Amino acid sequence: MQANQIYRVESECVTRYYVWDPVVRISHWINVIVVGVLIFTGLYISTPFYRPNADEPFSATIMATMKNLHFLSAIIFTLNGLFRAYWWFAGKTYRQWFRFHIWRADFWKEAWWKLKDYITLRYTDYELHTLGHNTLATLTYVILFLAASVQGLTGFAMAGRINPGGFFDTLFGWVIPLFGGEANVRMIHKMIMWGIIGFMIHHISFVIYLEVFREKGMLSSMITGLKTRPLGWEPIEKPWEKKEK
Repeated sequence: MQANQIYRVESECVTRYYVWDPVVRISHWINVIVVGVLIFTGLYISTPFYRPNADEPFSATIMATMKNLHFLSAIIFTLNGLFRAYWWFAGKTYRQWFRFHIWRADFWKEAWWKLKDYITLRYTDYELHTLGHNTLATLTYVILFLAASVQGLTGFAMAGRINPGGFFDTLFGWVIPLFGGEANVRMIHKMIMWGIIGFMIHHISFVIYLEVFREKGMLSSMITGLKTRPLGWEPIEKPWEKKEK
């Protein structure tokens, strides 16, 4: 952790903590852009919502453009995801705030405690117990990473069908028979897309809510890398035990 930087905000002393390094922040915003493009182009490819007149010359290129943008964004998203996975091991700061000790009972106790807090909004009654991801958020991001991996496999498998025997068909062709045919692969691809859309709606609305009403720095930290806490704040190892007292 970098040295804490103390400054005064609205006559109240707070401490700034360096949480997200530049690699994490940049890769996050790359994902924001490419996932937005993937969703938009994916929806168009699945159900074209704009159909120009057949006699217009550019009408034949719109679907091709959407597919090209979708494919290019998928490549960027995959490379960004692979590098982010590498950075989990290479980046000390990011790994420090990403605790995934699923073999410990305390991991699941905290996840259940945090889930109840989110549902009942009880987390507004006290300071956040950690600077990084709580265990529920950690579990969610791991599931999201696995879902995105399946999304990539199914997407590249379908892309490979355009050129049978080509590079992508050779590399990812096994995915289609594994899931019982291209129709099933397409359905899985769409279902994961809607799951990601649901996650994005929750994620964006929640970080804005916390930024405004509760945890200062939840949203801005992904720009500055810094989170704020009251002066003298200390992390809590077992917050569910402290809350019950």
